Amino acid sequence: MHLNPDHFLQTPAGRVTTPERNTWAWGQCFAALPEALAGAKLAGSPLYVMVGAQGSGKSAWARKQKLLEPRCAIFDAILVKRSERAPILAAAREHGVPAVAVCMRTPLAVCLARNAARPPDEVVDEQGLRNVFAALEPPTEAEGFSTVLVVGESVDLNP
Repeated sequence: MHLNPDHFLQTPAGRVTTPERNTWAWGQCFAALPEALAGAKLAGSPLYVMVGAQGSGKSAWARKQKLLEPRCAIFDAILVKRSERAPILAAAREHGVPAVAVCMRTPLAVCLARNAARPPDEVVDEQGLRNVFAALEPPTEAEGFSTVLVVGESVDLNP
């Protein structure tokens, strides 16, 4: 299962974001997480937790991984703070599913260019993207991940 709050924000008219809808979308992801973890456990697959700024390639990586490992679970959101990842890791532990961090190390300039090329309803505020990029707390095994995969270039996370 591929869990992404943005999926719940899609409407026939495009993506609609408001603080209330964002809160609801995150709630939908957390409500679906136990089912995703149960499926991953049955398949012997991990939970992949995507970490990175908007435009870093998280969703593209997730789509490719689902082709390679159809029954895996993926939580696909920016999740740049340890505190944001903690409840996801706790749920994985409760279900006995290993959690693998997938940390996207995409340069800020690339994230900005990808963001600018998105459909208008999917573009995020540039300063917000810069703030997310600067706020990244790299995931660690000590945090509770069984493995940390680093995808992309090694970049200075605080340009």
